[in-house]
Amino acid sequence: MNDIRDKVIGSFFGMAVGDAMGRSAQGLKPAAIQQIFGAMDDFKDVRPIMGKGIKNYCMQGLYGAPAQCALVVADALLKNKKQFLPTAAKIFQELAKAGPEGYFGSYRNHSACLWRAVDWLESMGEEQVSEQNSSTALFVSLAIPPALFQEKWSKTLAAQCFSACLLMSRNRFEVVGTVLTGFLVTRFLSLCPEENLPVAIDILREAEEVCHQAEAQYQQRFPESVDGGIKGSNALSGALKGLAERFHEPDLMQWLCEYANPFTKQEIHHPSQGFVLTLLPLALYCVLQPPEPGFAPTLTHSLAYGRETEMLGALVGAWAGALYGFENIPAKWKTGLVNAKEIRLRAEALSAQRLKKEQKSLFDMEAGLTAKEFEEGKRNLPKETKKGIQIKSQDDDGEEEAGVPSKVDRAQWRQFQKEKTKSKRDRRKNIPSLDDL
Repeated sequence: MNDIRDKVIGSFFGMAVGDAMGRSAQGLKPAAIQQIFGAMDDFKDVRPIMGKGIKNYCMQGLYGAPAQCALVVADALLKNKKQFLPTAAKIFQELAKAGPEGYFGSYRNHSACLWRAVDWLESMGEEQVSEQNSSTALFVSLAIPPALFQEKWSKTLAAQCFSACLLMSRNRFEVVGTVLTGFLVTRFLSLCPEENLPVAIDILREAEEVCHQAEAQYQQRFPESVDGGIKGSNALSGALKGLAERFHEPDLMQWLCEYANPFTKQEIHHPSQGFVLTLLPLALYCVLQPPEPGFAPTLTHSLAYGRETEMLGALVGAWAGALYGFENIPAKWKTGLVNAKEIRLRAEALSAQRLKKEQKSLFDMEAGLTAKEFEEGKRNLPKETKKGIQIKSQDDDGEEEAGVPSKVDRAQWRQFQKEKTKSKRDRRKNIPSLDDL
């Protein structure tokens, strides 16, 4: 197989693999992932832990919303490469028309930012700029199909990535992050795997400059934007600059969280939380600094960070796939991915820059997969479990709790914190492993 064709297919297919693998661990902390699954080295079955850490059922090996968003843009691009955004808007709306109870149409995502973005499409003006303002990194995957279609970075591709994000979110960080995602896909397509580590800092510097350009363009177009406050205009390029300067320092991830906190109301304690300003640098770091070269170790290592594993997996899968190619993806992951044939057909179509006649209708395909997942989920409703083996999937830090004493009464506050710490420790001891279930 031609090297560039193998890398293009590897990137699109790798995105779906990373998304699907990350879905099963979505929301879980690293300690819980380690105790339940061990290493994230395959598509995991969540049925044994339904109600014990996983609230929403997901079919083993089936990708979710990040890959679905990329599929929409891919199909639109293959149908109408010159005016693909209006076509993409129609497909996004079509996928939202019908779906099982508890789902937003055919989308396999429970995030409010997705349905809000799709709802805005109906009232969007000619400028095609969404009123949605989200920075979760959900929409950065929109840049992957145009980047694979073009294969090389250019002003035209940068503009396409910029506009693609505006279709779903006008947030400064999300838009710049989408441009960055597209650039990195093309950068890894051009890179030989053995060159990865020696040129890591160079890639970070190039990425920083691309972000600078996108940030300047955003500021010029939306001077009234207050995303990130006064210092927010160069936030993502600043994160990449810091990443390059501290690349080999042990406290890099802690620094990244501290750097991101002034730019968001959400308290950031972990880089794998759903904030584009930390999630993208983390994903890039995972690809540039894997425990060992190869698609599998890179993706497995990245998912160990936990929390927003679906989006993290999709990003790492796309970039690592572009770097290592389709041939480097393990055979069991190729066969274990649900809908692998259609994903590969679309990857091949992007490489050839034309539709494949044998491609299924995207709506029929996604509606069928979501319906199948729903039916499986009904047969695997969580059983009532004891409180002692509940796994909290979200972070406790910064959350308000009923009965929390005032900090003014220091004695009560210290006692409350001691009991809270003891409760967490006891809960971790009682987390079930798959061997116990």
